[in-house]
Amino acid sequence: IAGRLTEQLAAVERARAAAKDRLAAAESLLAAYLREIFGRDAPLSAAPLIPDDGTQPGWRWHLLTSIARLATGHTPSRREPSWWGGDIQWLQLPDIRKVDGRRVTQTIEQTNPLGIANSSSVLLPAGTVCMSRTASVGFVTIMGCEMATSQDFVNWICGPELDPDFLMYLILRCRREIRDLGSGATHHSIYFETVKNFSVCIPPIAEQRRIAAALAQRLVETERIADCIGDELSAIDLLPSSFLQMAFRGANAS
Repeated sequence: IAGRLTEQLAAVERARAAAKDRLAAAESLLAAYLREIFGRDAPLSAAPLIPDDGTQPGWRWHLLTSIARLATGHTPSRREPSWWGGDIQWLQLPDIRKVDGRRVTQTIEQTNPLGIANSSSVLLPAGTVCMSRTASVGFVTIMGCEMATSQDFVNWICGPELDPDFLMYLILRCRREIRDLGSGATHHSIYFETVKNFSVCIPPIAEQRRIAAALAQRLVETERIADCIGDELSAIDLLPSSFLQMAFRGANAS
């Protein structure tokens, strides 16, 4: 019995390791797609002078604040319980990892008109692109409905020349470069003044929408693959206890 169990559990560990490798490969697919679309050179710069040469043929550099309105957020006072609870979604850092790279429609906490009126927080429209600038720097989402954010975010309301989904994917592509702009050993942050200097290299709006739609489809496919592998890992995790039960049931029967 012991010998058979040893072999079975070793096989389980091999299967688990192989599934984890496949899951890591699936999760890296989006990064590979982003590099394929956006190319080797990052289409984002924080230099005081806007670059001249486009990163792709037909793409042009723009100061981001010239094609999108920049806004920040605020936290209503926690000392006023009446300012919390309501129907206004309020995006904060604990929300961002779950909604990174997709739309957010529901947040952990909500505020209300009193909280907005008595703080520097503002209501931002659906379609606003939100990027975390403290702690979890460079995570990004798009508001799926009107909501507010904490001061840990910078937010862009895109104009007619910029597609929100394209901007979100561009930020995902440039996450490493964005994080390199941060400062602070304990609390890594990107300051608002740095964000004001962001310039982006983008194609015409029709091409932005085509690229964003293609990437969204690939993201759906990647998530489907990752979910299937996750289900496989869950099933593998149940095998050791199943083997043990069968082994000792057989031993008791003999």
